[in-house]
Amino acid sequence: MKAIRIHQFGNIDALKLEDVSPLTIGDDQVLARVRDAGVNPIDWKIRQGYLKDVMPAQFPMTIGQDFAGEVIETGSSVKQYSRGDRVFGFAQGAYAEFVAAPIATIAGIPGSVDFTTAAALPTAGSTALQIVRDVVGAKPGMLLLIQGAAGGVGSFASQIAKHLGAKVIGTAAGDDIAYLHSLGISDVIDYQRERFEDKVKQVDAVVDLVGGETLRRSYAVVKRGGILATTVQRVDEASAQEHGIRAVQVIMKRNAGDLNELVTLVERGLLKPRLGQTMNLADARKAQELSETGRTHGKIILKVA
Repeated sequence: MKAIRIHQFGNIDALKLEDVSPLTIGDDQVLARVRDAGVNPIDWKIRQGYLKDVMPAQFPMTIGQDFAGEVIETGSSVKQYSRGDRVFGFAQGAYAEFVAAPIATIAGIPGSVDFTTAAALPTAGSTALQIVRDVVGAKPGMLLLIQGAAGGVGSFASQIAKHLGAKVIGTAAGDDIAYLHSLGISDVIDYQRERFEDKVKQVDAVVDLVGGETLRRSYAVVKRGGILATTVQRVDEASAQEHGIRAVQVIMKRNAGDLNELVTLVERGLLKPRLGQTMNLADARKAQELSETGRTHGKIILKVA
């Protein structure tokens, strides 16, 4: 089968399109033919070796973790899926024609949802769902500031928070402002022209998807007893205590239940991925380069089959 692999950590040139041996599956896995694979920032961070201390690598390594496709074979203990079922979710090595996917990290695709949409959901959607629903606890009456509201995770977080009844204020710039308005997010701060702390104070929660200086300045706008959650870097406990708030660094956990919830929201028309460019598997270098430099709006998808 064809797969995009690396033989060592490195720059974009480390990505190689190669012929690899067929996969074997465990008792609790399915073998799936990949139709679409989602490209995420974590993919190029792994390639560059940024996560080697927490995610040890075995080379050669097939890159990617988000996929949508069809079941070809099932493990001996798999009862809920059969050959031909459409599934999506997480699998190690999604930039490939086939993946061996644990049933604990996949879900079925409803008939009204296409492969491209499903492939855009796992990493960004699960991260947004867990940070908004579980960590922040979005609910009616809550005032929520989302830093980076139009990005991969941010666009999902904005929609999920709105669905849960929270009042969302988002930061964005350029064309992203109109995009957020199209989602029904009326309060948008243009971070290139305005300082968010001059526009909002005493919010119940901040979801930070930017980090750096934006995160540092965000502690002061959360009301005492509120919460700041970030996916980007470690929190500053001293700043959190100074402002009387709770601060949490969120690490997404893969699970089938959240995938089912996400795809149900899509099916009901309550959640829509922001899709960007679609490329062929052989264009994985270009796809990661675009993701790394931020020169795209929306999820990049690799068409595999």
